[in-house]
Order: sequence, then structure tokens, then C-alpha cells
Amino acid sequence: MKLAVQEAAYGFTDVYKLTAAQITALATGNQVKVATLPAGGVVTQAAVFEVVTSAGTSTDLVLDVGTTAGDPDEFIDALDLDGLTKAAFCTGEGFTAGGDAGTLNGVVNNTASALDIVAEVNFTGTVTAGEWLIALTILDPAALSR
Repeated sequence: MKLAVQEAAYGFTDVYKLTAAQITALATGNQVKVATLPAGGVVTQAAVFEVVTSAGTSTDLVLDVGTTAGDPDEFIDALDLDGLTKAAFCTGEGFTAGGDAGTLNGVVNNTASALDIVAEVNFTGTVTAGEWLIALTILDPAALSR
């Protein structure tokens, strides 16, 4: 969801609520669109906040967030949701040294088309409770010419 200007004043421009029910319905290894990265856009920060602690039989609940359909990990990479205490910030390969050859190439959409930002959750067992917020700050160059 794109935040209103007054909501975005706190630093994030987009937020997506991920629940245990959504994870179960989505099933392991599948993806859901959480935001859009516009042509020429830049993701400057990505965070995941735990709102409700996870429950269920799964002890390997892992989240990836990015734009690469085969392995969306530019913004959040292999985040252990069931082991998360409260928050994780910019853990993806686009932000970390070694990822994308240590550059920030993974966070810039250097194309003429918008890209879907997707979340992928992998797990075994069941996820019966839990709620997380995926928060992003996305710079849109189209806003500069208004």
C-alpha cells in the first residue's frame, strides 16, 4: 500500500502487511506483490517489523523481498521470521557488501519499465499465527518533474 504524504513523513513510502493466514494460503515458495518500483526508481531502505509473534510447527519460516522473480532477495534476504525478535533492516543483497558485487545496483531500477517488488516465504510445517509489516522507502523520479 502506498502511504499518504502525511504517513510517509516518518520515512517509509510503502507498507505491506503479511499475516500467517496469507502465508498459509500462498504456500511455500510462492510470491505475492508487495509494492512497485517505478522505472528509474530507487529503494533506499527496506525493513520488516514483527507485529504478532509467529506460532505453528514451522521452525524455518524464511522471507525474501526483491524484484528478481527467481530469487527475490535484493531488499530482504533469508530473514528468519520465526526467529525475529522485533525488526530487520536492509538485509538484502542489494544493500550488503558482497551482494551485487558490493554495489547498490540491486536497489536501482535502471530500466524503462516498472518492476514488481515481491515477497516470497519458504517454510515447512504450519504457520498458525504471526503478522509482519514489510516497509519500503521508494524514490520515484517521476515526482521530480511534477
